[in-house]
Amino acid sequence: MSIAEARWVELPNVRDHRGVLTAMEAGLEVPFEFRRVFFLHGVTTSRGGHAHRATRQFLVPVSGRFRVTVSDGDRSTVYELTDPHRGLYVPPLIWVDLDDFSSDAVCLVLTDTRFDEADYVRDWNAFVDLAKSSPVDR
Repeated sequence: MSIAEARWVELPNVRDHRGVLTAMEAGLEVPFEFRRVFFLHGVTTSRGGHAHRATRQFLVPVSGRFRVTVSDGDRSTVYELTDPHRGLYVPPLIWVDLDDFSSDAVCLVLTDTRFDEADYVRDWNAFVDLAKSSPVDR
């Protein structure tokens, strides 16, 4: 996959005297049908440090802030996730590092696959080799 495919997605929200409701729907704001949802909170160190062979991800900063660095093995881009009305889409074969979590940070993650350890690439050098061998225009 190309690093250019990682991108911001604005989430619709409705604000009134009761507060703010932010919504997202599979196939609309989230560019896939999701099969797994999890969230990170109380994070005291960096997370991620891997890529997925096939899984697409959508990350939302529900609370607080954190930083996401994505890489295709050649180039990297840093995203500051601070706005709960905007998520970050991450395609497969993109290395992801999450760090600089505020103490109140909550990162919601939606994926299009169930957990499968075989989908993970946890070694940077193996990832770079795999990324280079993938038939994708960079």
